[in-house]
This record gives sequence, C-alpha cells and structure tokens, in this order.
Amino acid sequence: MEDDLKQALEKISKLSEENNVMLKKIKRYFLWQRLFSVLYFLLIVGPIVIGIIYLPPLLKDAFSQYQDLLSLPAGNVVDLDGLMKAIGQQNNK
Repeated sequence: MEDDLKQALEKISKLSEENNVMLKKIKRYFLWQRLFSVLYFLLIVGPIVIGIIYLPPLLKDAFSQYQDLLSLPAGNVVDLDGLMKAIGQQNNK
C-alpha cells in the first residue's frame, strides 16, 4: 500500500512538472502574441496618424498650385459645372 502511494505521488509530481513546463511555454507564447499585436497596431495606426498630421499642408499647397494654373481665386471653392461650361464655350469659339 505504501509503495502504491509513493508511485502515485511520484506520478502526480511528474505530471505537475510537465504542466508547469507547458504553462511557461503558453505564457511565453501569449507574451509574444501581445507584443506582436501592439506592433501590428502601430504599423497600421502609425502611418494613418502621420498622414493626418503631415498631408493637409502638402495637399493645401498642391491645390493652391492647381488653382493658380486654373486662375481661380485662392479662397473660392471650385465650381465644376461653371468650369465645364467655360471650357465648352472656349471650344465653341
């Protein structure tokens, strides 16, 4: 009876050690998974935030250059219908 009890305790001890090893691997896996999810998030959101910060001044300059080419006043909104009519009238002359 005592030998059976010792064998059972040794078996339980061995299984708990194996479980501890597996749990450590699982913890390490989840740690890496969290780290990479943060990196992926930064890779997606980072360029969007940078674009929101830096693109409006660049686009404003580009649109002002096109307005200069079309000889439109700088503060006005482009009226596409009026522009198309003006182009059509120039082609009819």
